[in-house]
Amino acid sequence: MSKIQTKKLVEGVWQNLERFPHISYEGLQDYVAAIEQSPTKRARICMHDATTDRQQEMFIAFDGSSYVRPSHHVNRDESFHMIDGAGKYIFFDDNGVQIDDVRLGNYESDLPFYCRIPGNLNHSLVLYSDHAVAHEVCTGPFDKASTVFPSWSPDYKTSTETDQFRAFHTTQPVKPVQGCQYERITEEMCRAKPGVVSIKRSDLEYFKSEVYKTARKRIRLCVHQTDDDLLHEMFVVYTGMTYVRANKHIGKDESLHILEGEADFVFFDDDGNIIEIVPLGSKSSNKNFFVRVPQGVFHTIIMKSDVLVIHEATPGPFNREETLWASWSPIDSDQEAVAAYSKDLAERMERFS
Repeated sequence: MSKIQTKKLVEGVWQNLERFPHISYEGLQDYVAAIEQSPTKRARICMHDATTDRQQEMFIAFDGSSYVRPSHHVNRDESFHMIDGAGKYIFFDDNGVQIDDVRLGNYESDLPFYCRIPGNLNHSLVLYSDHAVAHEVCTGPFDKASTVFPSWSPDYKTSTETDQFRAFHTTQPVKPVQGCQYERITEEMCRAKPGVVSIKRSDLEYFKSEVYKTARKRIRLCVHQTDDDLLHEMFVVYTGMTYVRANKHIGKDESLHILEGEADFVFFDDDGNIIEIVPLGSKSSNKNFFVRVPQGVFHTIIMKSDVLVIHEATPGPFNREETLWASWSPIDSDQEAVAAYSKDLAERMERFS
């Protein structure tokens, strides 16, 4: 994969410059190497355009000795998706007493790879591996004042102090690994139970088996609690037979992080002409595993595997009027029109490539 265009903002921080932000696992490795020069022992690439975006999103590389000061975000959820490495999130009460933890590994491990942290909950991250790489999503716009460091939260400056913090919390009791708790809402949707949500690969096996029973060959696990939440996240499963009608979103971006399978993500102008195709696959595929979809651009996804598993994120609250369907893309209930359109699109994609 070719390198994406970025701009260095300060030591250890880069800004994506692509119109259609995307990245491959190979492309992340330059940022992993950059932690050696970073004073914070971290490096990040921001995939959002500006601090005013409704969805702030970045990939962060950590040195294993990084100290993440305990904090909470005022009325804002965030999520942490481990790509490489191992560690645990620690949660504290208002007095700094540890009340919970979630062990984390990558998607290929038996541990949770994903953790969603509710707003106002004090938390920190301790790493077990030499380094770690994660995909982090949080509600925008960026507001420094929304991150609060409690009075008991130590602002350690020396390696001795941070090593002691890590050593102490590494040996603290670890809650047994649990599966994600959720309830079935509709044929195509389940919703996670409230609180800290953690998801491991085996949790998604149910959805991979259920997707074939749905009429439209799609099913999702929503991690946000209500349609009014400011950060909507879901784990979506498609089959090779799934058709997604071309659409665009008004006033908000969305992103897709591929966990299993392969697909082509297609962008169109307003008349239905192809303007870009981003090949997608899991991190081991040597394709882009992530794409961010800018607001106001028509798009669709074309399945290239029997099953596709996606971590999708977009700003809330849900407003049906923010999604516009392309008039030149048929509705999924018109199977004859879908077949003709899909054949024509495949031919045009071949010519575009």
